[in-house]
Amino acid sequence: MTVLCVLPARIGSQRIPHKPLQRIAGRSLVEWSWMAASGVPGIDRVVIATDSEEIVTAAADFGAEVCLTSTRHESGTDRVAEVALGEWGRGAAVVVNFQADEPFLPAAAVRAAVDAVKAGEDVATLACPIENEEEWMSPAVVKVAMAANGRALYFSRAAIPHPRDLAPQFGNATGPWLRHIGLYVYSSEALERWVKLPVSPLEAVERLEQLRALEGGIGIHVCVVDAPEGGVDVPEDLERAERILSKGNDHMHGIQEAHV
Repeated sequence: MTVLCVLPARIGSQRIPHKPLQRIAGRSLVEWSWMAASGVPGIDRVVIATDSEEIVTAAADFGAEVCLTSTRHESGTDRVAEVALGEWGRGAAVVVNFQADEPFLPAAAVRAAVDAVKAGEDVATLACPIENEEEWMSPAVVKVAMAANGRALYFSRAAIPHPRDLAPQFGNATGPWLRHIGLYVYSSEALERWVKLPVSPLEAVERLEQLRALEGGIGIHVCVVDAPEGGVDVPEDLERAERILSKGNDHMHGIQEAHV
């Protein structure tokens, strides 16, 4: 099966202006993320999808394939679909949505989600154990409740599942307190179904696009992995990323070889 990886890179960001182009340890954030995606075994092609001419120019300068997409997309999945379901994605049976602000995502974790879709799942994503109550209670942290067969039951910004009688036991890989990690792998058929669905009621309430898929009957398999180094979401994360990435490509290689 041919695997296409698309990095949606939107120039607009409320918390970090021009986030994909922020310079970290001598490279842009989007370049670091592209390098991480390119290092995943089994991915056949990596394309950056953007609404910005600036990112097109920057991506071309560091040698990436890049597609200028519509400015009207409301989600990363919509932007990925424009690339994957067009000429760029011809022949691709599996599509990876790799966020352009996740330079530390381990290759083994990404490969686990790819393998799940190759094995017949419609969509696969990642989660890791929640470590503490602060993380569990934060609306900025998306939680996922998972069935015994590995399928997602629900995603929420709320503290789920809510224990009636006992205190949560965090840090357990078997759950049930899990944090969602925003990588998606789709079969090309499931991706096409997803983007044809209208915005769903739960999606509108939680502002989580994956709820559209669940409400539309598309199954999402959850691969539980060790907690990776976090992505770049707020200005403080830039300093952390600078400290890590300034150690150089040897460190990045170590991240990519991390086990699920």
